[in-house]
Amino acid sequence: MVGNILWGDCACAGCSPGRTSRPSHIYMFRIHLPGLPVLKLGYSARPAKRLRHQLGIAKTVKTEVIRAIRLPTGHVARSEETQCHTILKRDHPEWLVPKSAYGDAINTVSEIYYPIAEARMHALLDDIDARHAERSA
Repeated sequence: MVGNILWGDCACAGCSPGRTSRPSHIYMFRIHLPGLPVLKLGYSARPAKRLRHQLGIAKTVKTEVIRAIRLPTGHVARSEETQCHTILKRDHPEWLVPKSAYGDAINTVSEIYYPIAEARMHALLDDIDARHAERSA
């Protein structure tokens, strides 16, 4: 899409190092769906754009970026995000909100959690932040 080119989300590998080599963030969003408050954990070079533009959440739904940790590359951010989801799904599968519960209100099929997961998600993000702060110090 033209929008992806304008935002720099796609490029010829011969001309550009690509989005996974650029700095990125791992984020946690709070989304106040009517009758179903949820959390979203993910990664993006631009978390605020991801929240409002790419997830297709209605403008009337209150949302907030709870946390965003800058990481050196999109590759690192994706790897860290994947590890978080693996841990959360393994240890607390009941925290995952099924797609059928939120339907088309969020343009994603997974990685949505009930609010009970927030403390554990913060702990995982604390670990990521500490590991990467040590590397860049």
